[in-house]
Amino acid sequence: MSGYENKKSILNKLKSIVAKTKRRFSWHGKVKDENVSAFAAADIQDEAYRHIKNLRHNTYTPPYLELAAQLLADEEQIFKAAANHLTLIAKSRKKYAPQIREVFNEVISGRKLSAEKLEYISRKLEEI
Repeated sequence: MSGYENKKSILNKLKSIVAKTKRRFSWHGKVKDENVSAFAAADIQDEAYRHIKNLRHNTYTPPYLELAAQLLADEEQIFKAAANHLTLIAKSRKKYAPQIREVFNEVISGRKLSAEKLEYISRKLEEI
């Protein structure tokens, strides 16, 4: 997820929290700010904080995982493109190399591949 999408997601979550609080403390669709107690305001802040904290921890997905799903494709061209891109990521970003090796090993061991695909992914694994 790009930084822009992440920020947009956070804003949407905040908007939903604000909408919930409006519904919670409104009377006939009108917000009565004077009716919100200090305890209710603290609850609203706690809920918003928990939402934002969970959002930060749960939204990061490494870029190689989206490509790893394409290794399960039956089409050879998609399989080779995914393996090639994963290899390029592993070469340029050393911190992802161990995880990409692990993904390649799982694909090799966990799925019946044709001889061509097995050879191709083995060569890509050696390049890393």
